Amino acid sequence: METREVPSAHFLIKIESFSLFDKYKINKYETSEFVAGEYKCDYIYVNLAMTDTSSLPTNWEINVVFNIFIFNQISGHYLYSPGITRSFQTMKFEWGLSKFISKEILSDPSNGYLVNDTCVFGVEVFFIERQGAVECLSLDNVDTRYEHDLKISDFSKLEETWNSAYFIAGGPK
Repeated sequence: METREVPSAHFLIKIESFSLFDKYKINKYETSEFVAGEYKCDYIYVNLAMTDTSSLPTNWEINVVFNIFIFNQISGHYLYSPGITRSFQTMKFEWGLSKFISKEILSDPSNGYLVNDTCVFGVEVFFIERQGAVECLSLDNVDTRYEHDLKISDFSKLEETWNSAYFIAGGPK
């Protein structure tokens, strides 16, 4: 985990009366949709889910880097999980962190994350578009290594350079 002063670029949610989650046994809250890039995303409960995927092609795959934030109301900084890279797909359209912040740390007002029963979460989502070049090098057709023994007479009497006689190694001289 890291901290920074700058808030999330894409989505923030302020949760007031946070203690009512426990009181009413609410263990999941889904925020409204938000748009990051050209895609719609859904809720944060330290998870991120793709929505409106019906317009995407069969067997779609979208690679993202995302950061999940929680605001420290005392320091004015955001605690965040830097650069989580995941692949959202037809069969796996939700990712998150199971251990973003412990309930104990979150619940202690002196830590600054839950103050006056209020906390602020956020998310940034950056889509990885496949535009890079792909190159393939295959050495399957390379002949086995060619060996050539050189015999150098009077090695100690040689000047600065010495050139061997030409020899052929699998085709080239």
